[in-house]
Amino acid sequence: MTDDEVEAEEEIPTEEEKDIEEMVEAVLFSAGRPLTVPEIEESIGKPRGEVRKAVKKLRRMYQNRKTALEISKIGRKYSLQLKSKFNKYGLEMMDEEMSKPLLKTAALIAYYQPIRQSELKQMVGEKVYDHVDELKEKELILVEPDGRTYSLRTSPKFQEYFGLEARDRNELKKLMAEKVGVGNE
Repeated sequence: MTDDEVEAEEEIPTEEEKDIEEMVEAVLFSAGRPLTVPEIEESIGKPRGEVRKAVKKLRRMYQNRKTALEISKIGRKYSLQLKSKFNKYGLEMMDEEMSKPLLKTAALIAYYQPIRQSELKQMVGEKVYDHVDELKEKELILVEPDGRTYSLRTSPKFQEYFGLEARDRNELKKLMAEKVGVGNE
């Protein structure tokens, strides 16, 4: 057997490996939020090493396949989500969990953070108070007193919720501009 034949043979997954990959894929699809490897491990009852291997193979598979989906790594968590170039189509179908006006308010906070609530009110009007309450309730923003108003910025959960992988404020601004059209004025 040549070295190439040995490598090719090693790359062929066993039935059990395929099953684990399918279980991991099912959990990521169903979760609706990013998951850590230990969370996936607990869900499917397989060893952590096998779960890591399956996640790695699935990420590679989605990267190489012509599909609108990807398995994204966000910090130490993984998410089955739309590729960023397809986000605008997915946002059109987003359930009413977050209305378009609320989504726009969230995007404005992410884009201009830290932003004073009084400044945000000038952009979105009186509904800003309800939006801030709702975003705070969802733990997507942090609200801190700032004189007679509040200073608003995104929470760590914000990027996870929207499936974003920004390393800094400028990258987050760019992603929000692409995702919702904020900042393109």
